[in-house]
Amino acid sequence: MTVEKISIMDFIKSLPFFDEFSDDEKSKIINMEGVFEKYKEGEEIIKQGKVESWLFVILLGKVRLTKSLTENIDEKRISLKNPLVITVKELGIGSIFGEISLITKRPRNVTAVAAAPEVAVMKITEEIVNDFDKSVQMKFQKKLLLKLAENLDDMNTQFIKLKSTTIKNH
Repeated sequence: MTVEKISIMDFIKSLPFFDEFSDDEKSKIINMEGVFEKYKEGEEIIKQGKVESWLFVILLGKVRLTKSLTENIDEKRISLKNPLVITVKELGIGSIFGEISLITKRPRNVTAVAAAPEVAVMKITEEIVNDFDKSVQMKFQKKLLLKLAENLDDMNTQFIKLKSTTIKNH
């Protein structure tokens, strides 16, 4: 094992997402071909609207999640308007994103862009998950459900804060 792989293993051991995985299972993940990707600032990692079955874990840098609010109702017409793009969230090291599309197979609802000079991510595809035995697949599914529940709870909290701010200002 190279020094880089050892430090990645130590890092992965510190992530709550992988805390139920054995060292062998973690080692198998980090030694799979194509699991690591690097991006430069401004490069797209995922694009809103694309259908893809993988999630990412940020190992280095930051990732900005953005959402385009312009809807193309008529695909046959070309719109000259610039879409309104808002920043949804900025994610740091250890954060996981892209899990919704991995589970639902629905189009991405945000675009993820590298927001630091160097960004390194671990890309976990559906094929990688399916290569594991059923007990490891269950661990992935459990962790993904927990992550989705946390995200839903965070969104509810943000919505309530936004709603209370709106009520106070009226």
